[in-house]
Amino acid sequence: MKIQPIARAFTLIELLVVIAIIGILLAILLPALEHVRHQSYITKCASNLRQIGQALTLYANENHGSRPRTLYSPGQPVTMGTGTTAADPFAAGGVAENDLTAPIYLLMVSQKLPAELFTCLYNDETNYEPDALAGPGRSNFSDYKKNLAYSFANPYPSQAAIDAGYPLKQPAQADIALASDLNPGVHPPVSDVLSVQPRMASSAMKKGLSLNHERDGMNVLFGDGHVAWETDPFCSQDEDNIFSTASGKVGDSPNKETDIVLLPAR
Repeated sequence: MKIQPIARAFTLIELLVVIAIIGILLAILLPALEHVRHQSYITKCASNLRQIGQALTLYANENHGSRPRTLYSPGQPVTMGTGTTAADPFAAGGVAENDLTAPIYLLMVSQKLPAELFTCLYNDETNYEPDALAGPGRSNFSDYKKNLAYSFANPYPSQAAIDAGYPLKQPAQADIALASDLNPGVHPPVSDVLSVQPRMASSAMKKGLSLNHERDGMNVLFGDGHVAWETDPFCSQDEDNIFSTASGKVGDSPNKETDIVLLPAR
């Protein structure tokens, strides 16, 4: 009679070796997978801004070269998120003067852009969601802090900036920033766009970078329609900080031709 061999079980040491090998492989693979995931979000975000840039060009072509803007009063403070349920953003009693988010909403509705285009997918430090109520008959985002992941060149310059030739119409110069991942604003110690300077060390520069991509950098839309990944905010004309005015303010109007400030800020 043929005797069947007895199956041998794994020893404890062998099991521990296998577990250790699996752990090492995971430690190697997980950062690589996270990097790939992050890169895919950066690419999708860049695509969003590129499509928004195309919509800005179409809007300008339909409106005598002008970019989107609602009620404007030179010299008055900027505001955000007003007149959400107003049927007409230009009628009295609706959107307030110098509202920064209403022109972006106007662009979205007039060019029939999906609300998803104005959100960023990377949610480790941010939490955006498309505006479920977006569409005609309204004049602003339901909650711009959740529905808007990007900042745009302030369309409400001071009179001094207008006199100097601030670019309110298309086409803009190729090196002028028109939009980017959301301005991180001034929220020490995590974010402080006023504390950074050109050619700072990358560790210090993080305070001036958008939170949309874990402060690694941000996608920026330029005047000629191209989108570039930038690792510092000094990337507009004349090394202008795209997140603050030349006078060192964030929520303010530009004061000269090359003073580009992208708003709203977080």
